Amino acid sequence: MTFELGINYWPRRRAMYMWRELDLAEVRDEMAHIADMRFDVVRIFALTEDFLPAPTKVAADKVAQLVQVVQAAKDAKLRVVPTLIVLNMSGRIWWPPWMLNRDGRPRDLFSDPELLKAQSLLAHTVGRALAGDKAIRAFDLANEIDDAQRPRTPEAARFWASLLANTIRRAAGPIPIQVGTHLPSVTADNNMRVDDLASIADEDVMHAYPLYYEGARGFLDPELVPFSCALTSALAGRGRATLMQEFGLCTAAPGAAGHSITDDFLGQRRTQYLASEDEAARYYLAVLDGLASTGAAGAYAWCYADYDARLFDRPPLDTAVRERTFGIVRADGSEKPAAEVFRNFRKRWEAGGIIHAPIPRVLDVSADEYYRAPRSHFDRLYARWLTRTTS
Repeated sequence: MTFELGINYWPRRRAMYMWRELDLAEVRDEMAHIADMRFDVVRIFALTEDFLPAPTKVAADKVAQLVQVVQAAKDAKLRVVPTLIVLNMSGRIWWPPWMLNRDGRPRDLFSDPELLKAQSLLAHTVGRALAGDKAIRAFDLANEIDDAQRPRTPEAARFWASLLANTIRRAAGPIPIQVGTHLPSVTADNNMRVDDLASIADEDVMHAYPLYYEGARGFLDPELVPFSCALTSALAGRGRATLMQEFGLCTAAPGAAGHSITDDFLGQRRTQYLASEDEAARYYLAVLDGLASTGAAGAYAWCYADYDARLFDRPPLDTAVRERTFGIVRADGSEKPAAEVFRNFRKRWEAGGIIHAPIPRVLDVSADEYYRAPRSHFDRLYARWLTRTTS
């Protein structure tokens, strides 16, 4: 039995401008640092705006850069999960201009023939470029794509996912397929049902943050993530352990106490919490132990590093303040206490000091019944979960 430790990656000096301003020496240094913190896997993002500059053109130079970044990870003895369709990222929707209609509104990602063909072309091109590379751990079809655009129907979401998954399989061979889903797939009617995606993907994944869910017991609620993982496995119905592909929290300045701020969240003003670095370390420890003790496949932290202040006048960091400090490493490259939590977790795991328990049974209705009222069922089942964990 294994428990995979991974981390979501953008460079601390480049952030989402990585592909436009790639510094391979920086990437190599940071991959070595990630390996030193005892991670197994790094998840990276092919920002659609950079990789698909036109509907019939994949940027060959960006694909070549992606291959170089994968090699840098491989040199550090890391494996890589490339995420292919990346529109929603760090508090901004990065629409390529050609994906908008004359009124400046997005065209339909899930049914517009030109957009579907373009996404398939990107998947095919990246799949071919990385086919046979042993460093590729899995392909992730997209990152929380429903925040960019909600599919009109579950059928549209299934068609889109099937198209991209089958394209990757033809191009790259038998490499596992994931779909980067988040809490709205278990708390809302976003037409991206976990069981639908599980029938297409090879692995089940979830993203969960108390920061973004009002039903959590607070910004530092350590139970929401393990519960969401167990619920995803139950709804998927495939008998598979779920990978927590994203979890984490943003922090205050070193030495500062945790405090709330009002921040921009995709155009809405929301209260967010900047945890103290010690609070963050305690949170990571509790969540990691909780995931292991409830049968999760692994955990990927969001994210590697805080970003350089020189990026704070550029989107999305000019308005999404919380996104500046989600790292387990500070912008200057020094480690926050959370980094040592991951090192110690790996040591404890290797020493046999962590029990990887079976996935608890959490679902008491069918998936169809659950999705008739997902928020109500989620909150009801979470309340029961909390009774279990405190008894």
